[in-house]
Amino acid sequence: MSSPILVGYERSESADRALARAIALAHERHASLLVLAVHEAALDPTGPRAFGTMGDGSPMVGPFPELPDMHEVLGEAREKVNAAGVKKATYAWAIGEPGSLIVETGKDHHCQLIVVGQGHHSFLGRAFGADTAAEVEKHAGIPVEVVD
Repeated sequence: MSSPILVGYERSESADRALARAIALAHERHASLLVLAVHEAALDPTGPRAFGTMGDGSPMVGPFPELPDMHEVLGEAREKVNAAGVKKATYAWAIGEPGSLIVETGKDHHCQLIVVGQGHHSFLGRAFGADTAAEVEKHAGIPVEVVD
């Protein structure tokens, strides 16, 4: 098998279309899938903490307990991937800013392609005019397919 295809997944129609496209590409390319769900957080829990935090401001140390919502989101994705007959899939979740975590995961796992849905806008991203798909395309350094 070739390097994996990473797909960002959440509970949205856009993410469902991205997952379907990633599944089709995995079949075409005989590739495995890496499904990533991101629990959006304003601050990266692994980064330094200072303003408004208790303690010495040092980064939080994981592993972090899996959030119930992430378990459900990945369970939904797993059902769709299994129903489509994908031979190999891995499921992961992260806490933080979706765009940067998708890019980081793609690089860490040497993915051949990242598939994201258009419309993955974080709360802070909407407030500051950012777009997760655009951020992934800008910083990935590997091919990115944005699904409408």
